[in-house]
Amino acid sequence: MKEVNTTGKVNQSKGLTVYCHFSFKRPKGEEYGLFAVAIYRDFEGKKLITSKTRKYKLWKNHQFISAIQAYEHALLSIYEWQGMMTEAGIRQVMLVTDNSTLAGWIENPNKNKNYAPYMQRAVKMFKVGAPKEIVIGIGLCEPRNSEKSYKYCKEELVCNEVPQVDKTDRSKGYKIDISKVEGVQLASDLVDNDIAVPKIVGMTEVDV
Repeated sequence: MKEVNTTGKVNQSKGLTVYCHFSFKRPKGEEYGLFAVAIYRDFEGKKLITSKTRKYKLWKNHQFISAIQAYEHALLSIYEWQGMMTEAGIRQVMLVTDNSTLAGWIENPNKNKNYAPYMQRAVKMFKVGAPKEIVIGIGLCEPRNSEKSYKYCKEELVCNEVPQVDKTDRSKGYKIDISKVEGVQLASDLVDNDIAVPKIVGMTEVDV
């Protein structure tokens, strides 16, 4: 099994795997969205490691575009946490979503020409050589019926002060608790030992 991250780099090294559930909520009548990620030890979303919720001005008040913006937020969170993840022995983050359309675009960003520019916008800061390069491996799980981060899309959980500006982010207190990561299995072990583990699809490089 080989997973490819958003930069097109292949991570074949042995290590621990965690699951990043991500989602969003658009409060009615507002120009901002609530974007949440939740990192779990398991695909089912029963063993939470950490979560983060932020408020950002919507790129556009549109369901699909907001879903892509939530994908960008997931990548941003992984970028911020990748140092602590590496320290904990985590080498792979599997993205988990219940949005099959978005999953198809993550697998093939140019699948729909109307949304391809937004997909490019979502990943451009995290590619090889980009300012926020992601070096940890990222894969994509087959879409599931429901994911486990939407429940964190709450105003009281927001950790940044204003919706438009990332510079005021107060997210330093949100950390990966390494003690909660012990015992996480390798992706290959999960496939071998648990028939309930979903099919994994690779993520290909986006040209910008």
